[in-house]
Amino acid sequence: MRHTREAIYEFLEQQEASGQTVADFCAGHGLKIPTFYSWKRKYGKPEPVGPSGFCELTPVREVPKRKLCLPSGLEVELSGLATAEIAELLVQIDRAHA
Repeated sequence: MRHTREAIYEFLEQQEASGQTVADFCAGHGLKIPTFYSWKRKYGKPEPVGPSGFCELTPVREVPKRKLCLPSGLEVELSGLATAEIAELLVQIDRAHA
């Protein structure tokens, strides 16, 4: 008879909670001892994993800030724009004031 994964987990939990030996538990539930141990190896709870020496990193996108100082003393601070976008903006300003 083939057991579902849920039934296997239930058997494993019941045996652990019962305090019985594997042999006694298997005899009471009509299971073969080698089958029970193969289930335990395959479906048993994994050992808790300790710290691996690595930490989890969360990437943070920094917003670039650029400051443009003009000869007239005017300072313009631009943030969140790429260099190409700043260059295009300067060309537009130059064309507007030419």
